[in-house]
Amino acid sequence: GTRSHDEVGGPAKNRFGKLGQVRMPRSAGLEGKRSAVTVFVTCLGPHMSLPTNSAHQGAQDPCTLTARQRRPQLDYAKEFPTPSSVPLDVIGVIRSPYKERFGTPRQATVWKYTLGNSPQQGEIHLYPSTTHALSLRGLDGFDHIWVVSYAHLNQGWNPLVRPPRGPRTKLGVFATRAPHRPNSIMLSALRVASVDCENGIIVVTGLDLIDGTPVLDIKPYIPYADSFPESRAGWLDSMEEEMTAPDRE
Repeated sequence: GTRSHDEVGGPAKNRFGKLGQVRMPRSAGLEGKRSAVTVFVTCLGPHMSLPTNSAHQGAQDPCTLTARQRRPQLDYAKEFPTPSSVPLDVIGVIRSPYKERFGTPRQATVWKYTLGNSPQQGEIHLYPSTTHALSLRGLDGFDHIWVVSYAHLNQGWNPLVRPPRGPRTKLGVFATRAPHRPNSIMLSALRVASVDCENGIIVVTGLDLIDGTPVLDIKPYIPYADSFPESRAGWLDSMEEEMTAPDRE
């Protein structure tokens, strides 16, 4: 309850949607009267009260919470334990001009001294199992997409790697974009040239993937959620060369 010292009568029951009796405070002009009003107590739940001092002024007003926010949180974590392995289906394949690692960009935006010395165009061919005539609907409205793929030619990995640029010291694999990883999952931001929903073909520019690479997923690139231009870049920030400079010999 939230009764103050100048209220007359008992506090209302603080259960959602329940009717309660609230005595009006004497300061409201009802001195000497023991009138009561019936109200719906919909803002306060069990063990909740409105903030009464400046220390709580930043708290959200319980009266603005939606019904979904007020209900107790469900605990799916206990019902479904974390699996030790997860199955993934290949949804398509990359068709790329790059046939080997040498000459393939290490990042989609780094193409100096690679095949053609310019961003190359390729295609993503989706399998019929994706129902691409429907699943690609609306994708043509985006300039870029995230392509999640699997580096199927990689074998093995090491916890420490030496990056192709920057300090000639070994760094943790998770602090680098090395392709050899515990799970050889690749993430590429590619520019969309066209989308053929009927045939399940996405033409993209700026490929950094070898021909035949299996595709696991495709998501639209959304600037407000995916771009953090002021973020620190760890050891890359200390490099003297440009971010897009070619790899050292």
